[in-house]
Amino acid sequence: MRTTGPLRADARRNREQIIETARAVFAEQGPGATMDEIAQHAQVGVGTLYRHFPDREALIHAVLADGLDRMVALADAARSEETWAWDALSRFVHGCAELRLDLLVSVAGAQVHRVAATPEIGEGRARLLDALDRIVAAAHGEGALRTDVGAGDVMGAIGLLVRGLPTLPADLGEELRERTVRLVLAGMRAHPAPAPPGTAMTAGELIRRLSEHGDEQGDEQKKDE
Repeated sequence: MRTTGPLRADARRNREQIIETARAVFAEQGPGATMDEIAQHAQVGVGTLYRHFPDREALIHAVLADGLDRMVALADAARSEETWAWDALSRFVHGCAELRLDLLVSVAGAQVHRVAATPEIGEGRARLLDALDRIVAAAHGEGALRTDVGAGDVMGAIGLLVRGLPTLPADLGEELRERTVRLVLAGMRAHPAPAPPGTAMTAGELIRRLSEHGDEQGDEQKKDE
């Protein structure tokens, strides 16, 4: 849960670093990541971690609340700064995918569902869906978004996009995620959209890229021997 009262600057930085690290570790390793692993990756002592978050449930709660806050901020900024609602929607989806933000996917598990039932998480989810619903309604009004696409559909697509493909090299995974985001958005449009960048990622191209990555890893291992 969130701490009460103001924190010193160094304590606030530690807390933010722990939450950011926990989100990344949970996304990579799943909910089985230990508190010790998170402290190590965050470069803080285990005692510091437990001072901010007395147990895993408190840490997971903070990760979920932080993710919701970030998504609401993305939606609000997109809505206020973009002229067209379609551009706001695209910016929101791209931002969530790039930052690996989603509601519950990154720390999915039985424990999450209990934490997600808290009033704070419920309020954050309601704020997010309200902000996104406004963007979706405006995009419908522009005639840019298909009428059979709602805010729930957008959140579902984001949840799938941010999962990524952990078996792929990071650079190739990012390239595929970017292309997939553009393809998903193109499918949501009520009229033709610009083609995604680059050429189609065929099965042969994917195999070639994976083979090159395997060769590079093999060369690096030989150098280390």
